[in-house]
Amino acid sequence: MKEENNSVSFNVTIGDDDTLNTVELDNWEPSDMRLSPSKINLFLQCPKSFYYRYIAKLPEKLSLHLFRGTIVHDLLEIIFTQKFKYASGWRTDEPAEWAVLEFRKRWTKLKTEKHWLFDMEKNGGLDGDLMERESVDLLINFCHRVQKKVEELTDWKVARTRDMAFNQLKPKFAEMRLHNKEFKIMGIVDVVVKDFEDNISIIDYKTSKRYGSWLPEDYYRQLIIYSLLYYEETGVKPKFAGINWLRYDDLYMVHVTDDTLSEARELIKGIHDELSQRGTDEDNFNVVPQKLCKWCAFYKNPCEPGPLPR
Repeated sequence: MKEENNSVSFNVTIGDDDTLNTVELDNWEPSDMRLSPSKINLFLQCPKSFYYRYIAKLPEKLSLHLFRGTIVHDLLEIIFTQKFKYASGWRTDEPAEWAVLEFRKRWTKLKTEKHWLFDMEKNGGLDGDLMERESVDLLINFCHRVQKKVEELTDWKVARTRDMAFNQLKPKFAEMRLHNKEFKIMGIVDVVVKDFEDNISIIDYKTSKRYGSWLPEDYYRQLIIYSLLYYEETGVKPKFAGINWLRYDDLYMVHVTDDTLSEARELIKGIHDELSQRGTDEDNFNVVPQKLCKWCAFYKNPCEPGPLPR
């Protein structure tokens, strides 16, 4: 794989097995930085922003998007692990009603405790009321989708009982934290599911408006790294890894192979090598002017990226 149109570019060679990776790692050391998929994506997107956030550790402006995503992810985990763990709880609209009430309670608390997040002028024109309505719709659609699938899998005789149908849909694990010391990287997997043939799939929830008939490159990197972390932790290679576009009721899956895991290893290794070479001197971390600059926590303070692409 070759990263293109980024400030960091390196080639990755995929072998037929893990022999080459094992030999290379015998004399290889990671950088001082503990990585994550988000750190890797930020480094590839703009090394200067990476420097400000993770090396200089400048204070960041918190965003409403971040808090909304955290609330939604937390509620979806609680739905499956605490509130509605069994198929019997998915016969009515109770899961959706609970999710909406709980979201609004937390959103109201957020408005009270961090009212400055809802200042449209200070937060790039973000409309908190609109985001609240969108989030409520997102949660209702998700719950209705689960309920509908339980009914369909049972009615179509894909599953013999509602319990079997629900067991296929609900996560095997929710919010699974994975660490790998060898590659000095960690990640949090939203959902791990198992199908009727005991194949494992990894799912990452996305609440953003970003969507298309393709998988964005940064999301792809995130998925293959999660797959590698899961494999290294459990010894089980996921069959698929995918993005659940909660807003659009859609799922995009990637088939995980030995080459996919090798690609993830080489990606992580390449970023560590880049960081080791660059050290901690700010001059070694260049800025990449792009449309996303306007949403960067360091835009114009202290970063002056220059003319942005139209």
